[in-house]
Amino acid sequence: MKYSLKKLLGFGLILILTAIALISLRSKQVLQPLIVGMNDWPGYSVILYAESKGLFTKRGLDVKLVHFEEQNDNLRATMRGYQDASFAPLPQAMQLDFPQDTPEFILVADVSAGSDGIVARPGLNFMSQMPGKKISARSGSLAHVILLEALWANDLDLDEVEIIDISNEEGVNHLKNGSIDAAVLWDPLLEKTAEEIGGNIIYTTAEIDSMVVDGLITRPAVVEEKQEELIRFIQVWLEVMDAVETNPEEVFTIVAQQLDVPVEVFVQGFQGMIHGDRLLNEKMLVQRQLESVISRGYRLLLESYRHRLIIRDDIVINSRLFSQAVERS
Repeated sequence: MKYSLKKLLGFGLILILTAIALISLRSKQVLQPLIVGMNDWPGYSVILYAESKGLFTKRGLDVKLVHFEEQNDNLRATMRGYQDASFAPLPQAMQLDFPQDTPEFILVADVSAGSDGIVARPGLNFMSQMPGKKISARSGSLAHVILLEALWANDLDLDEVEIIDISNEEGVNHLKNGSIDAAVLWDPLLEKTAEEIGGNIIYTTAEIDSMVVDGLITRPAVVEEKQEELIRFIQVWLEVMDAVETNPEEVFTIVAQQLDVPVEVFVQGFQGMIHGDRLLNEKMLVQRQLESVISRGYRLLLESYRHRLIIRDDIVINSRLFSQAVERS
């Protein structure tokens, strides 16, 4: 069957108009609200820049950011359906005591690369001096995971040290009064404490490819029901990462004001990590490097005989939403 040039042009015009109509319909569709939990960790609190600059609204999103003091409460709120997603550390998702649903990791916000570590009292300069010493780290917390990594990276066994099961803040106080030898902390408290006690930072996550990975975690029902909202949220996140690269002073100033902290304090915490831009997410999600991180983390947690919580091996790495967000950017 032969078609005239006029008919072919007509078909082409119809296809173009149909595509334009579909794009217009998608851009005008009514989106559902998106509720995202987080705490004030610098790695992902940069998303407050998007809120201040109206980046969510520009993409048709109605986003509510909910602040939590405890990350376990944040994650449980997502898995129990009270909110849609959580910015939270991967290790805590791996210890989430909610077996009724499966966490899906859909965006890497940052990877610790020096912002977490161990500070020791004066006279202790290396991890090799830690056998027989007391180190504070709350059992089952992120600090506990950092300690496990530090011991593993320095060929030390868990039973060679005495873990004092207390919070970071309590650890600082005990370190200052001399009742413990070292404490697991993160910036800005890490460097501040070392300076105050005249001690030494004997380990940081800059020494290894750390499993201290922060990201956006959701559940399967949200991925299915709010796919468009999540894709656009990821697009906004990538816009924020671009702003951090091109105009960091503005980003840091705005976010520090939102958190009510000095800019220099926020910057100090933010600098000790690899930021979750397109390149990092491509490596971790699409190229599946996150799988090896999860595998090592699972082994470390499993080998910790003091560990009393659930250790999950069912974390889903979902790269599809990120890939679609990039394709449509």
